[in-house]
Amino acid sequence: MLGLPTISVGGPWTRVLGYRLLQGPPPGAAPGGPPEPLWPGGPRLYGARFNPKGPFGGIYLASDPVTALTEVGAVLENPSVPRTTLRTPPWAVFAVEGIVTGTLDLTDSRNQECLGTSLSELTGDWRYTQARYLRGESSMPPTQLLGKVAYESERITGLLYRAARNTVDGLSLVVFPDRLDHERGDSLAVYDPHKQISQRLP
Repeated sequence: MLGLPTISVGGPWTRVLGYRLLQGPPPGAAPGGPPEPLWPGGPRLYGARFNPKGPFGGIYLASDPVTALTEVGAVLENPSVPRTTLRTPPWAVFAVEGIVTGTLDLTDSRNQECLGTSLSELTGDWRYTQARYLRGESSMPPTQLLGKVAYESERITGLLYRAARNTVDGLSLVVFPDRLDHERGDSLAVYDPHKQISQRLP
């Protein structure tokens, strides 16, 4: 992985976050603080596609609102199923602008081949394997292991990949926020002209 090329990717991207998480400071933050729409702690608490539970955080973004909503299960996109309203908790949808250098492009088949992975593995179900891993019954999900190695390399800031629920034209990006480097040109900023949930990193 150390020898694989990285790219710079630019926004805007879409982020979807549970509405409840924007009603105050995120879990673990000091009471009375502002909401943090770029809070990376959810993957640290619960695990995520490229985040093992515990070690480091991740900010998950998508190429467009439909992909973002589909990824969190707020929208069901299936040509054989009529569109309907799903009973889901309230979600907040907002744009994130910026540039992320040091991004490993996992949509590139050459990179997949070098890493010994595939589209089906990168977009497969990780939750079941994580549950077994946490019970000591299985190895770490392959995508979480990939994310861990990428993070620990200290040269990779994010991973660009095909969205699991919209593999045709949806892209997702996970950013490791403590790898963002201002001097290198990295930045993430919530687009919020009303200044209600503004946040900028680093």
